[in-house]
Amino acid sequence: MGIFIKNEKDLAALVLRVGFGFFMAFGHGLGKLQMLLSGNVAFPALFGVSPTINLILAIFAEFLAAILVIVGLKTRLASVPIIFTMGVAAFVVHFSDPLFMASAAGGGSKEMALLFLLGFLGTFFLNSGKYSLDAMISKK
Repeated sequence: MGIFIKNEKDLAALVLRVGFGFFMAFGHGLGKLQMLLSGNVAFPALFGVSPTINLILAIFAEFLAAILVIVGLKTRLASVPIIFTMGVAAFVVHFSDPLFMASAAGGGSKEMALLFLLGFLGTFFLNSGKYSLDAMISKK
């Protein structure tokens, strides 16, 4: 007889939110925020928008929205800019790069952006669950 975990959907939402949110915010977003604060803007100009504006938009998604996802505040809404940003990263910035990092020979690939895109699609569909600020606020 297997072990049955009550509230597995809520636990899955918590694991996805905290796991993907942490790696996005502190592995990607924080570095971009530090880049902006240092004035060393090395970022692509996409869709006719300046590198600085694109960097600010990426910081909004990858740092601020990811923090909201971690704590479970407006999780669905906060997941949208991250999903969009990862779609742009995978299909625009890394368009000509290989799919897998192992094939990239030290260069860029679509793999990380697609993994994050899938993870945040999961947070979008699962929502925040009962272990979140959204759940705490709705109980009041």
